[in-house]
Amino acid sequence: MQPECHACLTRLVELTVVQAHPDPAVQAEARRAALKIRDRGFAPGAVPAAIANRFHHAIMAVSGNSDPFASRKAAETAYLGRIFRNLAAQYDNDLESLFRLAVAGNAIDFFREEQEVIRDLAGRVEFGVSELEVFRRRLQGRPGLLLYLADNAGEQFFDAPLVGHLRGSGWRVLYVVKAGPIQNDLTREDLWASGLGEALEPLADTGARTVGLELDQVSSDFLELYDQAGIILAKGMGHFETMSHLPDRRLYFLLQAKCAPVAQALGVSRGSFVFCRTPAISLDKEEGRG
Repeated sequence: MQPECHACLTRLVELTVVQAHPDPAVQAEARRAALKIRDRGFAPGAVPAAIANRFHHAIMAVSGNSDPFASRKAAETAYLGRIFRNLAAQYDNDLESLFRLAVAGNAIDFFREEQEVIRDLAGRVEFGVSELEVFRRRLQGRPGLLLYLADNAGEQFFDAPLVGHLRGSGWRVLYVVKAGPIQNDLTREDLWASGLGEALEPLADTGARTVGLELDQVSSDFLELYDQAGIILAKGMGHFETMSHLPDRRLYFLLQAKCAPVAQALGVSRGSFVFCRTPAISLDKEEGRG
């Protein structure tokens, strides 16, 4: 948690309230409830995404709208589908290229100017930090269960080629979505509406409606899968915010560092693309970091 997170959370409250209900009186009530949660939770050591999860649910309860971002998710999915069709031909089918393609999709979300996004996607994705070789060696080991934790609606187009490649390596890969609407995160309904549900099966969901992953909120079925997994590939900043404190060697994060606090935590400049192990562990030299 950094001081600038306060303003970011405030903007997210306002965006969600406006999306949730057209009545100014309902908006005002939802805003008051959400800002109270923001203020109560904002403290050193707190996780911004976890605070957002709490006030999202409060806004949904007050407004009676269980999916405030439904129309925005549909529009973003259609947009990313068009971008993907134009962009995919620029990438080869090797593992590194498919990681670059997958993370390119993470450059798009509701909170960035369109021209900034277009600029990022027009150039070749370069990782500020990449531990691909560590991941590659792990992938070549004994196959097991790999959980691919999806992020925003629309990114499934960019994820699908990488998921297919990973499955071709012999691993049992489950593409994991959220159990219900939360912010602009991908759900089963969003995935099937995009036409990629069948292509990305087998699927799982977290059993929870949270940005990122809060293990005390997930279902027992998902927790069993989580415990069984040999590799956990977590996409996007929400997963990094909620999981980077975990000293778990199975965890890999794939994201663009879109804000200064996350970039600082990763030791990169804002806007950098990152594929890394969790910062909560100290990697051994023989694992090939550096």
